[in-house]
Amino acid sequence: MPGIGIIVNPHSRDHKLDPSKAERLGFIVGDKGSCHTTKDINEVEKLARDFKNHKIEILGISGGDGTNHATLTTFLKVYGNDPLPKIVFLRGGTMNLLANCLQIKGAPEKILSNLILTYHEDKPFKETELNMLKVNNLYGFLFGTCAVSNFMNKYNSRKNGDPTPWRAFKLLSKTTLSALFNTNFSLRLFERVDVKITVDGKPAPFKNYNLIIAGTIEELGFGFKPLYNARKEHGKFHMLSASTTPRKLLSTLPHTFFSSLPKSEDFFDVCASNVTIEFEKPFEYTVDGDMPEPSTKIEISTGPKLKVIIA
Repeated sequence: MPGIGIIVNPHSRDHKLDPSKAERLGFIVGDKGSCHTTKDINEVEKLARDFKNHKIEILGISGGDGTNHATLTTFLKVYGNDPLPKIVFLRGGTMNLLANCLQIKGAPEKILSNLILTYHEDKPFKETELNMLKVNNLYGFLFGTCAVSNFMNKYNSRKNGDPTPWRAFKLLSKTTLSALFNTNFSLRLFERVDVKITVDGKPAPFKNYNLIIAGTIEELGFGFKPLYNARKEHGKFHMLSASTTPRKLLSTLPHTFFSSLPKSEDFFDVCASNVTIEFEKPFEYTVDGDMPEPSTKIEISTGPKLKVIIA
């Protein structure tokens, strides 16, 4: 095996709290690979070229969901039509929804130690295949706009310091209470927007929406799984959209805990391979928690299939 290449995002939550974590990961890898801390996306691109030239067989990524999608977008750009290495997600960020959905648990050091031990013992890795989501020129696993991008904007606001899981919980609680009492906070968060959506060549049923999400993984956080069909149909992703009231939308959350949704004329729920979303003016959206530049047209399709190691 040519080796294992580890990319560490020093700006991710775990690594900011404990900067020595990257050094420990490097020690764990030892002479079986290399561990690199990257300051920006240009360094990731340089490493991607090095890894490709050296035919690295396993790529480990330590960071959260945003780190995963940014790193993989860069690697796909560099590798082109060549297959990517096998991927191991080492966690380490504020949001680790992807790792949670794949049942990858523990600290980055523990996950990497499990990987190295399995390699040393020459045992087969536990693996799974997972499609990515292509959103315009980006690759990720979760897409959201309307209420989701509004929520992420408030969550990412620097007024109260860096984003944390506790802040996300407080914001969700505030949103839920506001929806129950129909106050301005939830009305603004869930404001309906005129959108044209085309799904596999056919128009979606509504003229305006206050929720549009899509993904190849099920969970949006806190155990809620509204995209419960994300991995059930080969070559497709799950898209859920709604045109409804905040109260009715929030009332569906308990159902998604159990991977289901109540039947309602206010929801459009479908598995698809291509979706086009068109706004009247540039609108914000999120890919794995990151906020790209607003766009009037967003094209979503099933992306490449990854081989992921569950360590």
